[in-house]
Amino acid sequence: MKRPSEPDAPAMPSLLVFAIAVLVFGSPLRRLWLAEGAPGYLPFLVWLGVIALGGWVAWRSGDHDA
Repeated sequence: MKRPSEPDAPAMPSLLVFAIAVLVFGSPLRRLWLAEGAPGYLPFLVWLGVIALGGWVAWRSGDHDA
């Protein structure tokens, strides 16, 4: 059964992912992966997590025939 569509339904998940990305990259949380002694690949893992979250949200909010 399909969910009823709302006029701003596609934008809301994208805004949520954007807000999470701003929180992660614009707050003091970035000190966790920029700390001395942290592995050099850790910032890339954080980016990969944000990209994966965005892809999952886009997939979840799309119209899929189940």
